[in-house]
Amino acid sequence: MRFEHLADEISHHQIEDMNRGYQQTSKASSEKQDAKTIQWRLNLHQIGLDVVRTDRMLQFYASQEHMSKLWDILAVYCWLDPAIGYCQGMSDFCSPLALMFQDEADAFWCFERIVSRVRDNFSCTDKEVGVQKQLGVLATLLKVLDPKLHEHIDSIGGGNYIFAFRMIMVLFRREFSFVDTLYLWEMMWALEYSPSSIQDVSVTRTWSLRRRYKGRGKYEAQNEKYGASRMPGGKAPLSLFCAIAIFEMQRNRLLNEAQGLDEVLKLLNDVTGKIDPKEACRLALDLHSKYLRTVRRQST
Repeated sequence: MRFEHLADEISHHQIEDMNRGYQQTSKASSEKQDAKTIQWRLNLHQIGLDVVRTDRMLQFYASQEHMSKLWDILAVYCWLDPAIGYCQGMSDFCSPLALMFQDEADAFWCFERIVSRVRDNFSCTDKEVGVQKQLGVLATLLKVLDPKLHEHIDSIGGGNYIFAFRMIMVLFRREFSFVDTLYLWEMMWALEYSPSSIQDVSVTRTWSLRRRYKGRGKYEAQNEKYGASRMPGGKAPLSLFCAIAIFEMQRNRLLNEAQGLDEVLKLLNDVTGKIDPKEACRLALDLHSKYLRTVRRQST
């Protein structure tokens, strides 16, 4: 009887401990959910501010229904990805999709895929915004490709390349027209394409090498061929070379007229809507090839 009583007492304590643990877990989960909800509601305010000023020149957004569609996509994404939430600039990526896709779900999932590509741009720490890392890489690339221009920009206080923050953050939505931006995005992402299914193909012979690169975009194939991931700039996205292409288009004016960051910004703003995306992409590829060859030559 004594053992039965002891067993009953132990079982009773175990049940109490389980209930207490469940209550604590439930409370912690509830607090976490409350914090997520509060942060989401705060982000909704910023989403509302950005939606009403995104692509306002387009007749499409004269409709409240279409603005609501843009708001819905951003709000749902913000809830589903609390690690990133919502950051200014996301509406610039979402707007073309809301316009092109009649079905809101299709627009949402395309937006989710785009954010997965540019996710690092929106990741933040206590010390920096994600895109600032890319600006550091941008400086490294330009230092190799055009030392004179880099030194001039650095001498007038632009060595952190903060003036390029916007173009990298939203991938040239301000530098190109609405239609040209979509064209540029499609070209860049096609050139960067790298199907995972062929990453392990043997490259022991020339024909195998060609076969391996056949399924890749031209930009990605060049990176693989030259071992770009081991270079100082790492495996930089094509967008950084597109930014340098824009700098090169304004090179003479930047060297001769820019005496401060205000002048740099003005000169770069002057090209808005005047750049041929195909030409910019072609020049970016040329600069990329030049960078790979230069770094390889310097390392041998």
